[in-house]
Amino acid sequence: MDLSTAFERYVKLEKHDAYALYCDEKNLKFLKPFFVGVLFISFINILVSFFEKGALSVEFIFYCIIFVCGILSLFYYKKLFNISNIRRVLIYLLISGFLLFTANAVINTLLEKNKEITIVTSETPPKVKTDTNKTKDETSITVKTDDTRNILSYSFLFCIVILLFKFSRNEIIQLYSLALGIPLIADLIFDSDTDTGNILIFSVLTLILFFISYSAESKRRIKFIKRYNQYVKSNYETIRMKNELDYARQIQLSMLPEPRIKIGELEIAAKSLPAMEVGGDYFDYFKLSDTETGVFICDVSGHGVASALMLSGLRSSMHLVLEDTKNPREIFEKLNRMIRKTQSRKMFVTAIFAVINTGKNTCSLFNAGHLPPYKIDGKTGELFKIKRHGVTLGAIDEIAPDTADSDVCIDFMKGDKLVFYTDGLSEATNHARKEFGFERIEKTLSENSERTPDELLTLITEEVNKFTENSEQHDDLTLLIVSRL
Repeated sequence: MDLSTAFERYVKLEKHDAYALYCDEKNLKFLKPFFVGVLFISFINILVSFFEKGALSVEFIFYCIIFVCGILSLFYYKKLFNISNIRRVLIYLLISGFLLFTANAVINTLLEKNKEITIVTSETPPKVKTDTNKTKDETSITVKTDDTRNILSYSFLFCIVILLFKFSRNEIIQLYSLALGIPLIADLIFDSDTDTGNILIFSVLTLILFFISYSAESKRRIKFIKRYNQYVKSNYETIRMKNELDYARQIQLSMLPEPRIKIGELEIAAKSLPAMEVGGDYFDYFKLSDTETGVFICDVSGHGVASALMLSGLRSSMHLVLEDTKNPREIFEKLNRMIRKTQSRKMFVTAIFAVINTGKNTCSLFNAGHLPPYKIDGKTGELFKIKRHGVTLGAIDEIAPDTADSDVCIDFMKGDKLVFYTDGLSEATNHARKEFGFERIEKTLSENSERTPDELLTLITEEVNKFTENSEQHDDLTLLIVSRL
């Protein structure tokens, strides 16, 4: 595996945590083919046990259970196993499997133990018991079946499996201790006459496998940490900048309001997904009075650090301006002057500020060059696009002359919804470079007009992900939906 790209993720963690993540990724990748191998071996054993011992034998039932468990594990693989639980689940699986196979061997030993075979003979073979109640010419020989060899073979296979996966040194010690201890305990409890030679050979082989596994883990850890340190040393400045940007992203996301909220008679759901570490989209909502609520969404041109810095100043100005006025036109006139005076380079901001008055059943908004929002009629489910808009913030000194008809006031009754979004939604592209487009947005809204804002938000996000096939996001995406209860 080429670790050059992976180390960009690893260096965000402490080296020992990064190494644990590396091992877990390897284990998660190998577990699926391991299950396939277990299924194949189980199927062979099912056939063998069926023809040799029948469908009611313990072995046949046992391997059928293993086979079914393997099928279910593969079918629900993504739901059962992930990078956060693979280490814990893998250890549980191996130990449970080992104990089940050992229990199967013990049961077979108990079932086969002390079978008597009557043979007519004149001498008594060594190491057999003679029943004196028989006639002089007949000797009863009890042949002891030694299935402890099965337990030893299962333990040896368990040791081999430990070698296949990536465990820590402490886990290796614990697993090999289990592999060595279980056969010895089973021998003492169920079969005290077992040949000690088999136990001795098995113990030596187990110790050899333990040292191989332990030394391989140590070499793997040393090699990984060496690469980790080399990558950190050679990419120190890049790593520092990435850490700073990650921190900036956390701060920027913390500036956003709650994604799900109820303000008076309004229910609001919103989401913002930056294309890079930091983005240029922003949304907010404000309780202006007992009956008035302000809703704000904006998109700074471009994305990245420059847009994020511009956005930070815009957000602060917005809170200050709201202390003086709540008229959408006046708010944007003040914001436009701020942008024009403080930006040496040409940066533009598209934005919408809407004031919803539940007392008057109205919504007054001003659109500064932003994409047209949608209104969903609560009674008929009809979809309206509000197209009227003014000039983009930062483009000219006067964005909306008094003579211009840029202000919008619409009815906003109970059950009605407003949908605001940025161009990251309509321009989301798939691998064929086709855009999600307005038609898909309008179709989704029309067919699901009765849904709650949270349900609509989730549904549209799923539709976008399905359309783009989780391809790389090229622009910030923000979606805000308001509903009148």
